[in-house]
Amino acid sequence: MQPTTVSARVPQELRKRIDEIAQTERRSMSDIVQLAIESFVQQYDELHPQFRADILEGLAQMDAGEVVPYQRG
Repeated sequence: MQPTTVSARVPQELRKRIDEIAQTERRSMSDIVQLAIESFVQQYDELHPQFRADILEGLAQMDAGEVVPYQRG
């Protein structure tokens, strides 16, 4: 796949932290940002559909009156 450029604004402290990680890992800042984005997208693709399905199921159960009261303690 052909690489493309993405621009993003980040807080100065985050930029410094990314730079520190890049230096520690002996990689470019671009490599670190790419890895972070890939990790986020992978987690999103794995978790989001199930999370959304669970929320919709819970809402349907609430609408059907199938709820169990929560009691502290």
